[in-house]
Amino acid sequence: MNRRCKGTDLRGLESLALAQGGYFDQADAREHGLGKDLVHYHVRTGRFERVYPGVYRLCSAPPAQHEDLLLAWVWSNGRGVISHESALELYGLSDVLPHRVHLTVSPSFARASPGYVLHRAKLNPDEMTEYEGLPATAPARTIVDAAASGTGPEQIELAVRQAIERGLATTEQVRAAAARSRYRNRRAVLPMIEEFVRRATT
Repeated sequence: MNRRCKGTDLRGLESLALAQGGYFDQADAREHGLGKDLVHYHVRTGRFERVYPGVYRLCSAPPAQHEDLLLAWVWSNGRGVISHESALELYGLSDVLPHRVHLTVSPSFARASPGYVLHRAKLNPDEMTEYEGLPATAPARTIVDAAASGTGPEQIELAVRQAIERGLATTEQVRAAAARSRYRNRRAVLPMIEEFVRRATT
């Protein structure tokens, strides 16, 4: 968010945190008039807890759906996009259960990861969407990226079939994601995607 608040807006920060699974970062705090000293004061008194450097959680926040994904997004300062197997799980495509959160970030993103799997790419607007309150790669791009990163072919085939059946992606979108220009995995992934689309539509 880009709004600037006059004075200290603790309630506004807490409302924002609740919308983000209980999490906020130092930039969120500043935008609500809380500097580092005031944030640290609330950490000491038990109102906030420090999760990562510059990332905090509202201690009174209830458990949230997709809490691990929300935390990863807040950690990225809102610059990351849920992708690959994490996005497959978010969409409910295939049966994958990733052990770590996957984020796609811009090539210039320089923050050291606390354990997330970072994929660097420049995404076009039509390759991103919002799903259940989280920014994620579009289903077609998600499937192709997961295939390129080594997700099992049986899971990719299931994801293709489910995405088409549920209307999350069209056959044309899935094919186009695998056939896009300057895609370095095109030679390996495109034939597999073409075969899985054919099976899903026959």
